[in-house]
Amino acid sequence: MKKLLISFSMVLIFSLACSDEAEIIEPLVSEDSIVFPFVSRDNGKFISIFRNYSENSIPITFVMSKYRGVMKDSQKYDFCPDLLNIRNGISLEKWVIINLNLSIQPEDSVLNKNDHPNLVSYTLPIGTYVALLMDGEDCNNDQYHIFDIKTNDGINLD
Repeated sequence: MKKLLISFSMVLIFSLACSDEAEIIEPLVSEDSIVFPFVSRDNGKFISIFRNYSENSIPITFVMSKYRGVMKDSQKYDFCPDLLNIRNGISLEKWVIINLNLSIQPEDSVLNKNDHPNLVSYTLPIGTYVALLMDGEDCNNDQYHIFDIKTNDGINLD
């Protein structure tokens, strides 16, 4: 009976401890592009390890549209005029800044893979988000990535 109680307790502890894990994704960042492995998600809770295989640090910014909910046809919208304004620090009334000029370190400079400097944990509400490269004079759709969070499942609204 004692072994059964101990076994049951261990299973219960491990299942409760591991049940609220966030998914780990690995967006790729280069000097001229940023790529996330999805364009929409139901749950806004995830962990990102931004991978930069170039030789230099790359600044990115992560923003949320102030549009209520998910923007209709967000993948078809031309964000370049707004993103150029964000890069220049003007006309930010349409955006909520999540990370501003987050420096993505080159993978070769990461000394401890268990304490990765490019690891960011997100718990995002429903909405449309854009991750963009901050360096560059012009804008094209390789320099930013749009994705939608479709539900508030990742956040606790109690």
